Amino acid sequence: MNLSLRTKMILAFSAVVIIAIGGVVLFANLDSERQVTNYMAQGGQFGVAELLADLEVYYQQNGSWDGAEALVEAYSSRGGKNNPRGRASRLTLTDASHLVVWSSADKQVGSVLSKEDISDTLLMKVGDRIAGYLVVENGTQVSVDEITPFVSRLREVLLYAGALAVLLAIGLAIILSNYLLKPVKALTEASTELSSGKFSTRVDVTGNDEIAVLGRTFNKMAGNLELAEERKKSLTADVAHELRTPIAVQKAQLEGMMDGVLPVTEENLAIALQQTDFLSRMVDDLRLLAMADAEEVKFEFVKIDLRQLVGQITAQFQAQLQLDGTQLTAGFIPEEGEIFINTDPNRLTQILQNLVSNAIRYGKKGGQITVTTQAQMDRITITVKDDGSGIPAAALPHIFERFYRHERARSRETGGTGLGLAISKKLAILMGGDLYGENEPDGGAAFTLELPFRKN
Repeated sequence: MNLSLRTKMILAFSAVVIIAIGGVVLFANLDSERQVTNYMAQGGQFGVAELLADLEVYYQQNGSWDGAEALVEAYSSRGGKNNPRGRASRLTLTDASHLVVWSSADKQVGSVLSKEDISDTLLMKVGDRIAGYLVVENGTQVSVDEITPFVSRLREVLLYAGALAVLLAIGLAIILSNYLLKPVKALTEASTELSSGKFSTRVDVTGNDEIAVLGRTFNKMAGNLELAEERKKSLTADVAHELRTPIAVQKAQLEGMMDGVLPVTEENLAIALQQTDFLSRMVDDLRLLAMADAEEVKFEFVKIDLRQLVGQITAQFQAQLQLDGTQLTAGFIPEEGEIFINTDPNRLTQILQNLVSNAIRYGKKGGQITVTTQAQMDRITITVKDDGSGIPAAALPHIFERFYRHERARSRETGGTGLGLAISKKLAILMGGDLYGENEPDGGAAFTLELPFRKN
């Protein structure tokens, strides 16, 4: 059965209320009848209890019923203490042999009660001896026939009250369901809009209950989707922009040589090949970045000596730097001893190569580049510093964005795809660390890689 949540809530609430009220009504009906039955079974004679006690005391004191007429007559004339019916009681007093001593019920004094009258008498005893009997008519003694209409009416009232309570409960269930499901309805409508591509959709959230938490989670999800959509559009535009120039250069070189405008020389072919290499690197970088975003990059953590790894990386750039006189040095804190860390050497090498390449690209020709490795209690930091002009203040918040280069033309000429820093930061985060850049007070830029100090 396909029912809405609102309908289910109404039915569930109504079922609980109906069962509860029905149980109460049923119990009240059964209990009212039981209480009346018990009352009648006990004689329903509570109004004459005091008279019975007084008569027993009188007989004990006097040894007979002589003169007891005045006591019974006084009680009968005032209707009896605690008489719930508020009318005069018809009383008959007899001795132990059912001989009438006094009567206000048309019983002849000195006569013997009939068997029918004897069945309705109240026994009085003094010690173990029967002193006499008392018959009460039309007083506090109430017959079953008299009480039956009252019990029936009571049942009707209970049933009507139960039915009214059920109707009110159903109405309340409808009102409450509408109120409680209002934010759920808003979330449903917002989800529909979000699924149709309206990523700016948000819901109004108030309170701190589960629905409010769900609303905040929805807004956060919608914000992330909106940001992802903006980044996707930006990435698409950036990729198209970055590919356009090398493709145009490559096409122009090839068409020029095919048309005879440019001679087929090694130099002209090298230009076309250079653009091909650039496109290949960009495709590889984009693939790696996509894998990093999906957290599909595989890492192989092993125990390595950072002194050795950093030394190997700096040695790779020495031949290139000798041409322009730039100095690349590596420093370690502490200066002596091995610095072991449990990490992925290939990904760490990739990050450090990107940082050193950037330092060479933006540092002074013939300047100084330093790679400083410092071992602390819970982390390792590797800082690559150049002595260039530093990072422009406007560019500093964007240096890890994809395709962001504050010197686009120069970067392309020196082989940069604009993805190196973005890839490096993503890899650092996936390795449990981070990467951040800043300008040095004495000039130049510094990029610091932080990694957790995994010793085992």
